[in-house]
Amino acid sequence: MDRSENIRISHYVHETAVLGPGRRFAVWFQGCKKRCEGCINPQGQQLDGGQLVAVEELLAKIGRQKGLQGITISGGEPFLQYDGLKRLIEGVRRETQLDIMLYSGYSLQELQDRHGSGLAALLRQVDIFIDGEYRKEEDHGTIYRGSDNQNIYFFTERFAAFREEMYGTRNRDIEFLADGEEVYMVGVPPKDFYPELIKKIMRKKP
Repeated sequence: MDRSENIRISHYVHETAVLGPGRRFAVWFQGCKKRCEGCINPQGQQLDGGQLVAVEELLAKIGRQKGLQGITISGGEPFLQYDGLKRLIEGVRRETQLDIMLYSGYSLQELQDRHGSGLAALLRQVDIFIDGEYRKEEDHGTIYRGSDNQNIYFFTERFAAFREEMYGTRNRDIEFLADGEEVYMVGVPPKDFYPELIKKIMRKKP
């Protein structure tokens, strides 16, 4: 079996409104080699964690979901599974009209050095790309970005008109979504969100 037929993911949600413009399908790739202080998804770091899912199965789930504007791909680090990421992006482009928003903890330059000329063809299919590792000291609450060192690239004209708005908006939203026995936080939370949440929970204990 072609290794790109399956990807290892942490989880996915069928619909969210806090990880990009409009209503979106979101999927988190499993595995990350960076260890950013204050990482909002530490459970997504383990390289052999999560679950294997067929790309075609994921595409079918996306296709069945009505009322979506786009798909957001995050992690973990999607580019550690480059072939599977490529297959997923190409499938979304081929089978849907959805826009694509993609996150990476690597800078664009790092990815270009790692993947060479083939990267440009892949990123031409991406509408919004946000790069760079999370830096806690540069977390100022900017929408869609964990910290202000991260860049927002518009590789198509679909959202280029919103460039200044995306760079300048200083508010974020998060959602809590339930899937069976699991509850997921979706979105980019405020700095120190988890320690403050634990403090509040502890204060409410009898």
